[in-house]
Amino acid sequence: MDFLLYFILRRIFLRTELTPGNIVVTKGLLLRRRCEIPLTAVTKIEIRRTLVLRLLRGKRVEISTLSGGVFFYMRNNERLPFLPDYDGIHIKAGALQSIAGAFVDTRALSGVITFGLFLNRIGGVFGSESFDRIMSAMLGAAEGLSQTLGALHIGVPRITALAAVFVGAAWLFVFLRKALGMLRFRLSCESGFITIQRGVFTLYECRLVRNNLTACLRCDTLTTLLLRSAPLYCHDVMLFPPVSRRTADRILSKMCRLPLPQKDRVKPPFSALFGHCAVPLGWLAGFAAALALTFIAEPIGADLVQSLLWSGVVISLWFTVTYAIYMRMSGAAREHGMTGIAFRRGARLYTAAIPDIKIPMKMIGRNIFQKFSGMCDITLAVAGRRRYKLRNVPHRDIERLFRR
Repeated sequence: MDFLLYFILRRIFLRTELTPGNIVVTKGLLLRRRCEIPLTAVTKIEIRRTLVLRLLRGKRVEISTLSGGVFFYMRNNERLPFLPDYDGIHIKAGALQSIAGAFVDTRALSGVITFGLFLNRIGGVFGSESFDRIMSAMLGAAEGLSQTLGALHIGVPRITALAAVFVGAAWLFVFLRKALGMLRFRLSCESGFITIQRGVFTLYECRLVRNNLTACLRCDTLTTLLLRSAPLYCHDVMLFPPVSRRTADRILSKMCRLPLPQKDRVKPPFSALFGHCAVPLGWLAGFAAALALTFIAEPIGADLVQSLLWSGVVISLWFTVTYAIYMRMSGAAREHGMTGIAFRRGARLYTAAIPDIKIPMKMIGRNIFQKFSGMCDITLAVAGRRRYKLRNVPHRDIERLFRR
């Protein structure tokens, strides 16, 4: 609706003003809304040009702060006066780097939601027959998957095979979409702004205010650890596709001015291994016990039950090994007004570089078991309601580290 009103009633629908310290955006027709954003609070400016907007010579602009933001449409030749001109000097990512970045950035859960909305839109635009054809194709693929696994003596229910096919198709759909959006990736820095440009069909441009960067994160998985390269993120925006640690440290220190501390690093000791891997070890013990009972009792459909339990054992073992590797790479350090923290969240390892002035609160927590072992959990609350938690580190070393 905003898009249509912009092109039909441009002069009375939207008005932007730039005062010495604020950005004022007034939009609406019957219900007028006025948003005032201080320039000092702006964290990023996103500019998006889809195929339709490029044909109409327009663009979508979103100005964000840590508390929210506002978006509006502008003509392509219009510019925001507080943004510097792009000088063309940039660091360019290769095609393989961009595809690897899309691979790391694709999440199965978000893919399922996006793919479900896409199928719903297809059914609404082209009719229910097109939706039925897609679902029939998925059912055929699920039946073929079940037959293939059955030939390998792996029993899988059809509903499980259908769910696997649907999740795989959703992941592939989102991956291809992200891969197209990641191509032609360029990074530059000028006049206090970090500029990210990418995309082939839909063109994306993001300007990050360098003085308002709360944290820069490096995201590692087992795949990126094997490849020895990981992507960088800032304000939920991919700063650069997977790069080596040396290149990542150079980007953080030179462009973002957020060097990652390396000295006096506090790490979880080897004795804390069980605390880090307790959850997947519990899963592993439960699946192994249930599997042992199937060999003793021999229930109905023992082959199917044992196949599912073996899958649970393998997945639990994979998570246990992953958590153990991440534990050895976790830690915290402080140096020259910067705090670096490497922590596990889910099945990923994040390494964050945070200015001390952007950390309003530090929390140290200890449960009853950690009191006896001398361990604790440290949580850094960063502006923007973000929390970074490092588990099972020596309490004495953490107090000494953050007392300085």
